[in-house]
Amino acid sequence: MKLTLPEIGERLQTFRKTLGFTQKDIAESLNVQQNAISRFEKGSGGSLELLLDLVNYFDGHFLAYSLFADQFEVIKRGEDVPGNTIYNKIALERLKVLKNDLAEKTEEVAEIINLMETKED
Repeated sequence: MKLTLPEIGERLQTFRKTLGFTQKDIAESLNVQQNAISRFEKGSGGSLELLLDLVNYFDGHFLAYSLFADQFEVIKRGEDVPGNTIYNKIALERLKVLKNDLAEKTEEVAEIINLMETKED
């Protein structure tokens, strides 16, 4: 999935609001103008340096990797990671494939047993 600037901005805004901070609070912490934070949140751009500063800032409070994940989640540091994280989803998909493979193999074994029993009769 390719993220757009507005999507990244929306996610940054979600992080900020979850903390209960204003754009001004974040701007003061990062020593930038409030309008720089506003531009990022609106998806109208900003510097890569500011984006990295924002990611580092929020990473102190959240698992910031989710900012760029296909499935965005706000996970506070120290919280149990919910069951629907990307890693659990991958594991679940692999288990589903294994379940299907196992079902197919079980059917094959049952057919072989039936054939062998038929030949014995």
